[in-house]
Amino acid sequence: MSKVPPEDMRMLEAGDPSAEERLLRAMFWTLTYHLEPERWDQLAQVELIAPAIIAALPAVARALDVGAGSGRLTLHLAERAEHVVAVEPSVGLLELLRERLPRVHAIAAWAEALPVLDSWSQLTTACGAFGPDPEVLRELERVTCDGGVVALINPEEPEWFEAHGWERCDVEPAAVEQHERWIDDFFGPLDPPRVLVTKMKAR
Repeated sequence: MSKVPPEDMRMLEAGDPSAEERLLRAMFWTLTYHLEPERWDQLAQVELIAPAIIAALPAVARALDVGAGSGRLTLHLAERAEHVVAVEPSVGLLELLRERLPRVHAIAAWAEALPVLDSWSQLTTACGAFGPDPEVLRELERVTCDGGVVALINPEEPEWFEAHGWERCDVEPAAVEQHERWIDDFFGPLDPPRVLVTKMKAR
C-alpha cells in the first residue's frame, strides 16, 4: 500500500476521470487497511497466492516484504529465507502479522521511506500493493542488493512493468477458499493473486 502518487493528484486536479477512479480505489483500500484490518485479513485468508508464483520466488538468506499486510506473502518468505523483514504501515495488520510470525522482524513504515539499509535484501517483494510509482520503485531497488530480485505480485498496471523490461509471468489462480458472503458484498468479485513481475538488480 502506498500514498497517492503526486502524478495522480495532478491528473485529478486536471479533471482526469481515470485519476479519480484510482484515487477512490486507493482511499477504499487505505481506509480498510487502517480502520478494518480484520476485514482485509479475512479477504487475504481466502484469496490465496497462486502456488506457482510462490514456487517461482528464489530461496534466499535475506528477504523483505513491503506492504506486507497481515502476512499473506510473508508466511511463504519465512519458509524460504533465514531472515525476513516485513514492512507495513497499518498498525492493526502489523499486530496480526506479529502474532502469526513472531520470528519475522515487522516494522511500521511506508514504502516511500523504507527503514532498511541499502542493498540489504536479496529478495524484495510486495503483493497487490503497488503500481508504477517511481518513488516506491526507487526505494525497492535501493534496499535490494546487486544480483538480487524485486518481485511484485499482482501489481497495478502489470503491462507497464512488462514494457519497462520486467519479466512477467501469468499463472492459474489458486482456488478461492470457502468464505462468508459478506466478503464478496464488501470487496466485490474475488481475484486471487496470479500475476508476477520480476526484475534483477544489475551487478
